[in-house]
Amino acid sequence: MIKNKFLNLAANQKKAFIPYVVANYPNQDVFTETLYTLKDLGADLIEVGIPFSDPIAEGKIIESAHHEVLNNNFNLVSALDVIKNFKSNSDIPIVLMGYTNSFISPSLEVFIERAKDSLIDGFLIVDLPYVEKDIYKTFHDNEIEFIQLIAPTTPLNEIKSCISNNPAFIYFISQRGVTGSSNINKNEVLDNIQAIRNKTNLPVVLGFGLKDPSQINEFKSHADGFVIGSAVVELLNQDNPQVKLRKFLTPILTAIKNE
Repeated sequence: MIKNKFLNLAANQKKAFIPYVVANYPNQDVFTETLYTLKDLGADLIEVGIPFSDPIAEGKIIESAHHEVLNNNFNLVSALDVIKNFKSNSDIPIVLMGYTNSFISPSLEVFIERAKDSLIDGFLIVDLPYVEKDIYKTFHDNEIEFIQLIAPTTPLNEIKSCISNNPAFIYFISQRGVTGSSNINKNEVLDNIQAIRNKTNLPVVLGFGLKDPSQINEFKSHADGFVIGSAVVELLNQDNPQVKLRKFLTPILTAIKNE
């Protein structure tokens, strides 16, 4: 479903809008409302972060959200139930994003079955090395799509190996460091995207540190989609989060969709 989404977007010369939220943050009600707000705004895919005690790739905003949900006795089953109910009213692909330990408890196979029952479309496991071929094979055998992260620090000679796992798309990390910071080196990003495109026709999505339309416009002709994460999560623990979310995302969506 994820691959088909990008094929349809490309056929219509559109870029993907991919918001990121943390499951059950700041509580289950707001999480549920947010999924429907993002649907109304035109999300092409939604990434849902699975709270984890040591989210090494996350900046302060998302790390704090992870810890807050865990401190409130996060329940994976309840979060998956919210997603399942949402998916019964939407065809937007949902990707679970998180860290390996969350996906292998009690086993990868059990987690995949739970996810499939909840109509999850794919996984993005931040700290899963591309050399874990058996895990990637398990995804394929169970018809679960997955996303491959590639960082500015990924050696060029390893990109081909990353792509050999046949991900749904490439998520290129737009900056060195954690999510939410703003130290994007435009030339480095463009050089890396071109290096990836020289090796594959897979869609390349850009994320980490994106939060305003000017950044979208800088990279729109080079990337196939954009992930907006920390800036979204930051709004959700404020008063009237859905109103603020719509106001914040509207100009970004205008930039992404040329509307």
